[in-house]
Amino acid sequence: MTAILTLGITAQVSNAIREAIVTGEYEPGQKLSEAVLSEYYKVSRTPIREALKQLEREGLVEIIPRVGTCVTKPTEKELNELFALKEVLEGLAAGLLAEKGSPEEINKLQAAVADMETAIQISDNKQYVEANSIFHTIILEGADNSKLSNMLNLLLNQIPYNRYVFVTIEDPVRLKQSLKEHQLILAAIEKGDREEAEKFMREHVRASGAKLKTGIAKKLGTRKIN
Repeated sequence: MTAILTLGITAQVSNAIREAIVTGEYEPGQKLSEAVLSEYYKVSRTPIREALKQLEREGLVEIIPRVGTCVTKPTEKELNELFALKEVLEGLAAGLLAEKGSPEEINKLQAAVADMETAIQISDNKQYVEANSIFHTIILEGADNSKLSNMLNLLLNQIPYNRYVFVTIEDPVRLKQSLKEHQLILAAIEKGDREEAEKFMREHVRASGAKLKTGIAKKLGTRKIN
């Protein structure tokens, strides 16, 4: 691990810990020791403490008095609520973009799907998650509805979504199916078919949500989340 020595130490530490949480290096529910993190990142405990406060504001960790700091883990109710709303909002966004038919956004979506295909070929899960994030961001921005965008971003920030996408794609079968779903969404948007784009997006979110909840439950050593 390279020591963090340049300016903006707290920001850099925040970025490093955030990345570790998002990629699954730090598991949901795992306790994070200030002393251990300080030693690992080769910085004093002050920027570690400030970084953890920032990550708590983002919903990535929970600071519990007299217990310590733990990586946030979702409840069954939170996950059910998240995916119910995500399905509706992202379905709407895909439909709006299809109706709008912006060539610029379509080109970006095509590039994102191509990156997903490459990621599977080279077995690079991080690249797949990044391309997946870009795909969904483009659709949200392309829908050009600020109220919709604000609502979905607020929702996803409550339960950091990208952290859990890694859990889903640990299953190679689900990974390939996920790619197929993105290809169907893209094809519908290319055709300008609003109803079909919304349908395929909702089916994708529903399928990925079901797999994700099962994967999280397994990681947390609990029963399957329905």
